Amino acid sequence: MVEKGGRARVARPRKNAVMLVLSLVLGGIGVFYSKHYIEEQIAHYKAQLERSEPMVKVVVAGRAMERGEVITQADLLQRPIPVQYADSNSVTAANVSVALGQQLDSDVDEGRPILWAHLEGGLSPTFSGKVPEGLRAITIRVDEINSISGFLQPKDRVDLLLGHGSGERYRIVPLIERLEIIATGVQTLVDKSREGATRQFSTITVQVTPEQAQRITLAQQIGKLTATLRNPDDEAPLGDAEMDVAKLLNLPAAPAPSQRRTPAPRAPAPASPGIEYIIGGS
Repeated sequence: MVEKGGRARVARPRKNAVMLVLSLVLGGIGVFYSKHYIEEQIAHYKAQLERSEPMVKVVVAGRAMERGEVITQADLLQRPIPVQYADSNSVTAANVSVALGQQLDSDVDEGRPILWAHLEGGLSPTFSGKVPEGLRAITIRVDEINSISGFLQPKDRVDLLLGHGSGERYRIVPLIERLEIIATGVQTLVDKSREGATRQFSTITVQVTPEQAQRITLAQQIGKLTATLRNPDDEAPLGDAEMDVAKLLNLPAAPAPSQRRTPAPRAPAPASPGIEYIIGGS
């Protein structure tokens, strides 16, 4: 009887252990499939949300930042959120370049969206902050030809040609090459939402050295400037060859005013022979 009771006592713990292990296995399987189901549902609703809601990428702090720090690209991250939940004062991926280089006017926690109110420049940061140290910004008036029919955008690069003179002495002279446009009219950012659409503006602002600013100012006084659009990867020099009317029409080059000879005065014509008359013996 003792032996039977002892066997019964040994068998019961084994059975309990087996049931425990089986329960854990089944529980683990249930947790796995439940997690998988939940993740699928989240992905499904997220996809539905992205398809039905317009999204915008807002800029957030990649780390805790303190007042007085200068904003750099390494400090920032981008997070897509529905437009309806984005603060209208948020810095976005489309205009983050304006925020770079500005100082914070208040502390910003990690992961918190950067607002223009957090920056010293506020909602309308100064344009001078976009001009690198040592360079200058100068505005040039343009017409439809110079604006490339309105297709010029900030960050495009142009060469400037100067036309001056009159008549057969009119000539086109290469002036400055590879100038970066930092604004077209009042637009300072590339507008990708209107890619391919023309825009109306009467000025472009380019980034120049102080000497180039003097040359452009003088050039505008003596002739007409024409901007030619350059591929951003094209580093070929513009050259210094001039174009004038004679070269355009493949005519002999007109001599410079200093080289033109003044025709010699004509000698008086000799007197024609005649008959001599003697009157009164003298």
